[in-house]
Amino acid sequence: MKIGQVSRKYDISKDNIYYYINYGLLVPPKLNNQYVFDDETIGDLEWILELKDMEYSLSDIHKIISLRRISNLENPKDKSDLKDIYAAKREECVDKVRHYESVIEDLDARIMDLSKDGPGVQRHTGLPLSMLGLLCCPVCGKALEIKDVNMDMTYIYDGKFSCECGYHADVIDGIMVTPNGYNGEVDKPDLNRELYKDLPPSLISLFQRSYNFMKDELGRIDLDGKVIMETYVNAWFFLHNHQQYFSKKGYYIIVDKYPETLRMYKNLIEREDYDLTILYLADSSTDYPLKKNSVDLNIDYFAINEHNFYHDTFLLTELRPYFRPNARILGTYFYFENGRESMRELLATYPQCSKDNFSRKFFMEQMLLSGCVLDRHKVCGFTTDSGNNLGFSFHHRGEKMFLMPYTGHVE
Repeated sequence: MKIGQVSRKYDISKDNIYYYINYGLLVPPKLNNQYVFDDETIGDLEWILELKDMEYSLSDIHKIISLRRISNLENPKDKSDLKDIYAAKREECVDKVRHYESVIEDLDARIMDLSKDGPGVQRHTGLPLSMLGLLCCPVCGKALEIKDVNMDMTYIYDGKFSCECGYHADVIDGIMVTPNGYNGEVDKPDLNRELYKDLPPSLISLFQRSYNFMKDELGRIDLDGKVIMETYVNAWFFLHNHQQYFSKKGYYIIVDKYPETLRMYKNLIEREDYDLTILYLADSSTDYPLKKNSVDLNIDYFAINEHNFYHDTFLLTELRPYFRPNARILGTYFYFENGRESMRELLATYPQCSKDNFSRKFFMEQMLLSGCVLDRHKVCGFTTDSGNNLGFSFHHRGEKMFLMPYTGHVE
């Protein structure tokens, strides 16, 4: 047979056949300067394919075929050598079988563990009574009244807050819902975490580097008895992924414009049961029903960027009235370097977006103007490809997007 016929019959490419010839595995005779595959060469090829199925390397296959070529295996020593080669491969396969049996057992246990429903009785939390002292009317600053309350000794699950000036807010299933709801059309609650899907590994690695910076700084802060706030969690939610690094003796305020997003995370956090004291606040503004000078630490993971999707103002300037003197700030800012096409796409998608979004210069300038001092910041890298996902659909491939974790304090 000619090489083309051999290729078709054994479903092996011509390139592979030529490679075997050049490697010395196949030594077909030539006729009129063309390789001709006689019975002996076909026999070698079939043996090669059998040995490859047994996961022998080409180097080992060459040794095996050479034993037959030397003496046609009539020499007892050659037969003994081949027997040893087969025995070694068999032992290797036995070891692999044992290993894979152990892997299968491990995988079965992991699958079973992930299939469990979790705790038989899931904790159900509400607005913590211990955090009522942080609330006040955002219009006149007076204490709020509450009525029609469904509560126990620890939480308020449902109720109506009101002020004599006319302000009102509701507690629905443990979430405080203010009148400042989101009525826009360019965003929606990300209940299925579409923002996280299809992120490339390189970007996820950048996220982890920024997480590592923030976790390290978090470990330097005493959170016992402190009030910690994180806003805009519909985009990215640092506290949820790192609850184990936060003190059980702290008080946490989680803010988002969507009650649906807060309810989804509230259910997850209750199921995970890290026993943190959390006030969930649904408000699309920064005019919260919170007392001024009450927050000790503000967490920002993409929140400043997310705020600028809808506002020209700087988020920390808006939140500044809630910060205590010398309050800490900890976060990660995203910015472009020469991201002209990405910003053009972003501004077209979000008409209210600030033209200064994703700008390191804007971030640094506004930090100073807001009275926030950066104690440490670090550029942990960049990506030129955020993948095909909802979260960064505006990022044009090739343009550098940097992640810059930071820590600081309020003057």
